Amino acid sequence: MRKVLTTAVFAVVALAMLAPPVLAQAPAPKVTINGLFDQVTTAGRNFYDGNYGRDNDREWYARTRFRPDFTFEVGRTKAVLGLEIDLMYGQGGSNDGGFPGNVSGAPGGFAGGTKAATNGALDLNTDVGGMIEIKWAYTEFDLTGKDSILPFIPVQTVARAGGQPFATIANYKVLYANGDFAGLDFYTTFTPEIKNHLAFVVVEDQLAGGNRALANVRTNRGEDYAFILSPEITPIKGLDIKPVVSWFHADGTTSGNSRRNSVNWRTPGTQVAGGAFVGSGGMNSTTALGGGATGGDVVNHEERYTLGIDARWRMGPFGLDPSLFYQTGAYSTQAYRTNGVISRVKGDTAAWLADLIGSYQAGPLLVEARGVYTTGNKARDNLALSKRYFEPLDLDTGYWAGWASILALGIDYFNGGGGSNQGLDTGIGYDRYGRLGFGVRVTYNITPAFAVYGTINPTWAAEKVDTDTNCGPLSVAQANGGCPTRLTVNDKSWDEGKSRYIGTEADLGVTWRFAPNAALDLLGAYLSAGHALDTAELLNGSLSKREAQDAYQATARVRLSF
Repeated sequence: MRKVLTTAVFAVVALAMLAPPVLAQAPAPKVTINGLFDQVTTAGRNFYDGNYGRDNDREWYARTRFRPDFTFEVGRTKAVLGLEIDLMYGQGGSNDGGFPGNVSGAPGGFAGGTKAATNGALDLNTDVGGMIEIKWAYTEFDLTGKDSILPFIPVQTVARAGGQPFATIANYKVLYANGDFAGLDFYTTFTPEIKNHLAFVVVEDQLAGGNRALANVRTNRGEDYAFILSPEITPIKGLDIKPVVSWFHADGTTSGNSRRNSVNWRTPGTQVAGGAFVGSGGMNSTTALGGGATGGDVVNHEERYTLGIDARWRMGPFGLDPSLFYQTGAYSTQAYRTNGVISRVKGDTAAWLADLIGSYQAGPLLVEARGVYTTGNKARDNLALSKRYFEPLDLDTGYWAGWASILALGIDYFNGGGGSNQGLDTGIGYDRYGRLGFGVRVTYNITPAFAVYGTINPTWAAEKVDTDTNCGPLSVAQANGGCPTRLTVNDKSWDEGKSRYIGTEADLGVTWRFAPNAALDLLGAYLSAGHALDTAELLNGSLSKREAQDAYQATARVRLSF
């Protein structure tokens, strides 16, 4: 009996000694890789440079994209590294864009040397160096709740720090914040039905000493940032409601994703020798923001406040996705006063955005309809005093994607949208003029692996477009980058609006999932151009008007997802 008892006691003691290491044993690290390979080819005409009055811009090119995400996990803590490589087929410029051969600062050796948004080109022997983009580099960890940094706070908050995607931080649809940013996001779960995002977005930062020189030689870009507060509420099954409040602050010039560079007839243009200004300047230019340095003068501030509500409702075969946003704020720029003197002028922002999607699913048939309205400025408005157009924080060319391929991005996400249409996919509205439009998309799944679809999108500007403007001198760089804003031609520009009708685009496409994780997409798009796309130019000193011509695009893509 004593022997048995001694053995039992020894066993209990041994287990007790072994237990702490077992309980404290860390989870095994795990690494996963997922992403995609795209091979894309597209032929098109008359939309690349955004100048629809000149229809000799045409192209047939091909490219590849590799987009892997590496996820490193230990328990609930993880880090993600996202990479991206975009290369066109064949050399398009003076070199392949790689290093050490390319020291020009531009892919391909000069502006327009490679397809817009590609890093370089796969030339003969395909030895291309220095082509990797860093998309994401963030760490995700528990900030509050059990086994967290602050375990005494009972609700669970997952924190994410670093370069990360916006995802659904600010919206369900792509309306205000999309793409990627550097900063912090705190995602708190109060109940399964009530959650909240609080994000801090670092847009531009100021380093020590950058503000010590005179305004025209400073290197600092100021402190540009945004806060986003966005609850997620599910009051009943199938209904999600997402209010959003955001504050954006900018010093001097800022990211072109956050502020349109719309030309204003009261803003100084290019400064030439002797200090004089020629032409009209943009609202995000160094002449508008003062100082003369590339970052402008950081004493010119903007405070922008965005309030909105985004929602999605599903009931059986029906779906409804309504969104309503309002934007207000104040800003200061350099502009001409009525006495001809250039000085600081204060302006205010007041803009609306409404977006609605309705859908119905009947077996293999899906029918969707979408409408948008956003306010804009008239042609003669002084933008230094008032902005009535909506400005997202960052849409990463994603607005209206999948509904069009020339007026927005389609399966070839390097064509259409912003540069081709004065910011329709980056700023929602057409230049300063706002937007009114609707679309219909019908998808029929013939089999689970094979679908056909079609879209149609009539589009107008909310205010009449002054077509006595254009997109600047024609060049390969201009055709490659497009025309994000209309430019002054002469003293007749910015006088009065002529037309609201941008045009109607019709698309037809198929998707064939021919193997596991592999799909072939084919798409054709045609834009019947409206008179709002007309342009003007000076020929021998006289104003010559050019009527907009139609545009088309045909695309094929093979995608492997892993």
